[in-house]
Amino acid sequence: MSTPSLGPGRMHSPVAPDRNLPLPAPRRATGHSPRVPKEFVHLRYDDSVLVTDWHRTGAMNFRVTAIWPALDRGAPGRGFRSWAMQAAQMVRQTGLLLAHAEFGAPLTHAVLLRTFDFAFDVERLEAERKPTSLVLDVVCEITKSRGRSISGLRMTMSIHCAGRQVGTAATGFEWIPPGVYRRLRGVHAEAVRDQAPLPAPVPPAQVDCTADVEVVLTPTDTAGRWLLRGDFRNTALYDHPVDHVPGLVMIEAAQQAARLVTAHRTFRPSALTTVFERYVEFDSPCWIGAQPAAEGEGTTTVRVTGHQNGAKVFTTTLTDPGS
Repeated sequence: MSTPSLGPGRMHSPVAPDRNLPLPAPRRATGHSPRVPKEFVHLRYDDSVLVTDWHRTGAMNFRVTAIWPALDRGAPGRGFRSWAMQAAQMVRQTGLLLAHAEFGAPLTHAVLLRTFDFAFDVERLEAERKPTSLVLDVVCEITKSRGRSISGLRMTMSIHCAGRQVGTAATGFEWIPPGVYRRLRGVHAEAVRDQAPLPAPVPPAQVDCTADVEVVLTPTDTAGRWLLRGDFRNTALYDHPVDHVPGLVMIEAAQQAARLVTAHRTFRPSALTTVFERYVEFDSPCWIGAQPAAEGEGTTTVRVTGHQNGAKVFTTTLTDPGS
């Protein structure tokens, strides 16, 4: 994927970034005792941090430990209700942690997410009724640099629980300085703090939610097509003010759309692959489309795409292995 042009006028970047707001200077962990600072994973609250420690195991290899919490069935919008979103957050945090702590990514830079893939043993993880320790073995590859400074990485991960592999993941991203980011984003560079009135959501029960605040889709008159919505009160998806719709919102939208298009409220994907192509803005409608891509031997695959201003912004493919 080519690097976005930084020419004049409004520019589109083939990425969906996880924007990092100005944060305090990092605290470097030593050994295995300190908890990972929330600043390293771009979160506001300590109890949202899933990764707990890390250390280097090779020249470009690392071992990260994390906590797999029990799914949150408490206050709507305060935690994740699906394993897929929990896994996405854990993989996201692992990538950010290593980028900042080991590869010198400044906390004031914007982190631009390009690809985001993961697959997990759903039954094994759902069998855990209490917080469980996970180990992520990560192999890093430098994909971009500016002079002697690293500015892009690809990471592949092998995830284990009690010595047994329960998942894999891969993600590619880069980071850019604040000045470059402001030029790239133009009129959309500032974080959005006040939200306009939201359209009515899909009935929560249809997407395995308990309240409107958790639903990220609005129905339309076209089958297999919805309008993206995001409620800032959902702190699991909107931890802090951002200038664009976060990537986790698109992944949640893909999961909800897959449930709707398959008429399966508890559609449980074991694997997701996502390519982010453009920023998703708050000031234009983003249309979500979904269609089953393949079925067989009990497995269902759904392909979900997002379009905004006539251009594709992301594609996610979800696979449910069935029972």
